Amino acid sequence: MKARFTELEDELHATASRMSGLDDFGQPDYRRGLGELLRAFDTDCEFSTAGWQLAYGTVVGTLIARLYAEEGWKRHPTCPAQAIRRPLIVTGIPRTGTTALHKLLSMDPQFQGLEHWLSETPMVRPPRASWPQIKEYRASVAALESFFRVMPQMRAAHDIVADEVDECLEVLRQGFVTNRFASGMPVPSYDRWMRDQDEQPSYRRYAQVLKLIGASEPEKRWLLKNPGHIAQPQALFEVFPDACIVQTHRDPVKALPSLCSTLLMSQRMFAGEAAHAELIGPRECEYWGSAVEAAQVERARRPSQFFDVDHRSIYRDPLGIVRAIYDHFGLVLGQTAEARMQRWIAENPPGKHGEHRYDVASFGIRAEDIRRHFAGYMRRHGL
Repeated sequence: MKARFTELEDELHATASRMSGLDDFGQPDYRRGLGELLRAFDTDCEFSTAGWQLAYGTVVGTLIARLYAEEGWKRHPTCPAQAIRRPLIVTGIPRTGTTALHKLLSMDPQFQGLEHWLSETPMVRPPRASWPQIKEYRASVAALESFFRVMPQMRAAHDIVADEVDECLEVLRQGFVTNRFASGMPVPSYDRWMRDQDEQPSYRRYAQVLKLIGASEPEKRWLLKNPGHIAQPQALFEVFPDACIVQTHRDPVKALPSLCSTLLMSQRMFAGEAAHAELIGPRECEYWGSAVEAAQVERARRPSQFFDVDHRSIYRDPLGIVRAIYDHFGLVLGQTAEARMQRWIAENPPGKHGEHRYDVASFGIRAEDIRRHFAGYMRRHGL
């Protein structure tokens, strides 16, 4: 018999402390979201044995990230006072080219980014040459190798590399009020609760974590990426009022089924074949349909802070898109950066890790449903 998660809250904290050697989780406001998630695990999920262990590890990993952040702020008490100025942020409905564009832009050394291993164990970013000797980095590499060995098909949908930039969502989850859990796990009761919450505290913590990670180079410009920022534009602009937003666009009839397929792979890691594919489509269609309308309100207030990128152009003329982004936001593309980008393009053709296959009919939605949800968005952006 698997233990009920609601009975394991103290044990989860103790495990995180034992694994990290730390014991300060910070202000207890996160515990409400954690409690809602644990209740959803008990009431909503038909966990496989491996899925139960994965859920346990996901919570412990999130708590460990909190512990590292709190310890980092103690060791570097002045970093929260630093400013993050005009970060360049890539966002848009998932599966619209955000990852490819983000990783391409990250080849420019004028930027600092949120490397995957540092999102898991936040600390002042050490010199890159030292990373192979750091236990947290080695643990992240090993965990990803194990994950993709078990789920090789996920790499074709969304590749993750320990020393490469990753999504802000991996930091935002520290508050336990996040779409990271609501979409990637079969937890509809948590999802309903989460959608009524204010994510502003999670965004404030996220900004402070970035200041910790970038404390050794506080003036270096941040390059960030998270599709979910379009669902929380007010929270984003509260912490980064001068943010430079690159919003990617793709026909939602193509983007949404691709997203659903990726999320189904994630949910099957927890529930196996008990995962309900037909429930994913309606939820994601409604969530992202609302997100693009929320983003539109902020776009109207600050149009110069947004730059639009068509998904097709990322693959047709990637360097042309980069130059257009830089021109819009007054950035300079240096020769070294351009050469590194050209090399990245050559080494990362579309489909590098295999073809990502999916069928829209599997996810409880039809093409006409998607078009109806996104009618205004598609009209505005010529999709």
